[in-house]
Amino acid sequence: MKLAVFRAILLFIFMPFAGNASAYWMEVKGSGKLNEAVHIEVCYGNIDEFSIRHRDTGIELTRAGDFEISIQDERGNKTALPMIRKADCWEATFIPAHTGIYRILGINDSHPVVDRSKTGGKNIRPVDYLCAAYRVGTGKMISNPAQLLDIIATGKNGLMAVKAFKDGRVVEPKTPLRVFNPENWEKELLTNEQGEAIFKPTMPGLYIIREDWEDPSPGNYKGVAYSAVRHRCNYCLQVSAEEIVAE
Repeated sequence: MKLAVFRAILLFIFMPFAGNASAYWMEVKGSGKLNEAVHIEVCYGNIDEFSIRHRDTGIELTRAGDFEISIQDERGNKTALPMIRKADCWEATFIPAHTGIYRILGINDSHPVVDRSKTGGKNIRPVDYLCAAYRVGTGKMISNPAQLLDIIATGKNGLMAVKAFKDGRVVEPKTPLRVFNPENWEKELLTNEQGEAIFKPTMPGLYIIREDWEDPSPGNYKGVAYSAVRHRCNYCLQVSAEEIVAE
């Protein structure tokens, strides 16, 4: 009986991502050195029934080009970056001129309303945020939020501390955050009194940390009425093999 309960708990806490689920994310590629180009790829795709992530190239990729991408340095200075379309992503590029940790930010508030009126559901206006960090040498990451939904992650001794914000303040205690590991298995975290949660990465690769909030304020966008706004922030965390510390 105890073994069965333990297995049930594991399945609840660490579940595979639902088949055919779709999302936006960023992949940041660079050498980590001064004066060498950093490539930011904004992607849209789905997770298949085998938990494999695929990039899409249809209409949703076209809409990914509506993201406004910027970088923020340690001093809080923000710089907007133009994007160009590639075969399976949109790409922005910047060249770090000084050492430190750069925050990479994105917002897309121009999605069409998800209209469910014909099926009896409620209409939702989606707003998406993206964020990541890129280190050049040494330095501290700016700790203040820069978007309505924002996430800041810091690693130490093989653990990752995640701090979530909403509207300029840390989120309420027990706010759920979802973590998708490189194999797209999902784990739920609950924030503490300081708006933080901790998890241990177990393999190198891309982790996506998600914060959701539904604002029940109704409105009208581009002629379509909606009853709520779904805000979603995806923090895109690239973990290297060197950052995985054995217990």
